[in-house]
Amino acid sequence: MKRVMLSLRARLLVLQLIVFGSLILLASPVTYITMSQTLRRDRDQYLASMARTVSAEFVREMESASTPRSSPLPCLPNPVLPDSPDPDAMHRPRHMLVCDELGQVLCSDGENAPLAPDAVRLAFQTQSPAYADVHWSAEFLRIIAWPFQDADGRTLIMEVGTSYLVIKGALRKGLLIMGLISAVAFLCLITGSYFLTRNAFDPIKRIIGAVEGIDEAKLEARLPIEPREDEVGRLVAVINRMLERLERAFEAQSRFSSDVAHEIRSPLTALRGQIEVTLRKERSSTEYRKVLEGNLGEVLRLSRLAEDLMSLAKGDAGVLHVRPVAIDLHEMLHGVLVRLKPTAEEKDIQLRLLAPEEVPFVGDPDLLGRLVENLVDNALIHSPHMGEVVVRLERDSAGITISVEDKGTGIPPEDLPRIFDRFYRVDLARSRDVGGTGLGLAIVQQIATVHNGSIDVTSVPGQGSTFRVRFPANKPSAPIDRHPAPG
Repeated sequence: MKRVMLSLRARLLVLQLIVFGSLILLASPVTYITMSQTLRRDRDQYLASMARTVSAEFVREMESASTPRSSPLPCLPNPVLPDSPDPDAMHRPRHMLVCDELGQVLCSDGENAPLAPDAVRLAFQTQSPAYADVHWSAEFLRIIAWPFQDADGRTLIMEVGTSYLVIKGALRKGLLIMGLISAVAFLCLITGSYFLTRNAFDPIKRIIGAVEGIDEAKLEARLPIEPREDEVGRLVAVINRMLERLERAFEAQSRFSSDVAHEIRSPLTALRGQIEVTLRKERSSTEYRKVLEGNLGEVLRLSRLAEDLMSLAKGDAGVLHVRPVAIDLHEMLHGVLVRLKPTAEEKDIQLRLLAPEEVPFVGDPDLLGRLVENLVDNALIHSPHMGEVVVRLERDSAGITISVEDKGTGIPPEDLPRIFDRFYRVDLARSRDVGGTGLGLAIVQQIATVHNGSIDVTSVPGQGSTFRVRFPANKPSAPIDRHPAPG
């Protein structure tokens, strides 16, 4: 059976109806019970007050009487009969009787004996008021047995009773009013919850519709920013910032893909052209060898490009493996310069290393060697004939700095912000002529990052450039690896 999943708005509406509806339903019986108990308590207080007043009047009348009464007289001036048609009769005392401890009735509204004999006996025994509920004709009465003393000091009991019809009538009216209030409250709850959830979720619904209309071809689109500081406004701002990041990422990915295709197409085109020209006619072994040597250069360029792309891809995926060991940076830099010395000699460029004799450091010797090699190779590419490239290693309390300085053409200020972008070249033609892929500095930045370092560049056009890589200070806890980093 397929499960029906309600929307968040519907679930919130149902939850509001359940919670607040339950409170409304619970409030009605609680209010009814509280009102009933209050009415009963007020009625008992009314009975006690009436019994106190009437008993005092009874004592004064007994004192003023000239002759003792031989028969009980009416306690109420106008006694209310059980079947009285007067609608206000229920609000007046329905029963009153005075008797002594021997059971003799001294005053009565028609009864010859107490209606609540047990309450009367309890009042005589405890000398405190006692209450009882009795059935009187067609209705129920609430009776109080009130003990008092006459002028002679005798203890008498006065029974005073009121009808339950007053309380029942008030409770019926209260129940009707509570029912109407509950119905109106339910109606207001449903209406209010509906409009509340609609107003709360309509902006989100508009956001969903706007986001659904944005695809990879419309990443420049942005959600309209509403003048509000609530969660919806912050959500719109977050989505717009995310779209901006996605747009930049897609643009960078598109440029990267285009650059990769261009870099691969160039050597492949050269290979194809050389092979096609060579196959048009028979060639001598010297000519074939010359063509193969040219093809080898293009294959090596493709191989370097593939290795660089693989390195960058590993870094982007977070799987660039770092093998930190204790190394001597002076020895590592010296090894890199020894390997690049033949390349420098071809251009009559002098390589100089300015570094302390021993600088211990914990890092990956292969990656650090490649970092320095890429920086020095980049400096050789842009250095003039008979120039000089200086590699410095400096150490202070903040960390270690490796800098590579050349006296070449320099970098224009407008190119400095993009110098570490992939496939970006300041001198496009010259870099390709010497076999550069445009990925060297991007790899340098990546290697510095995985070692918690940073890189920056300062350059003056026509005077040269200086690249500085800064690493935080660390202390090797193991013997230093004395083998230089491989190229």
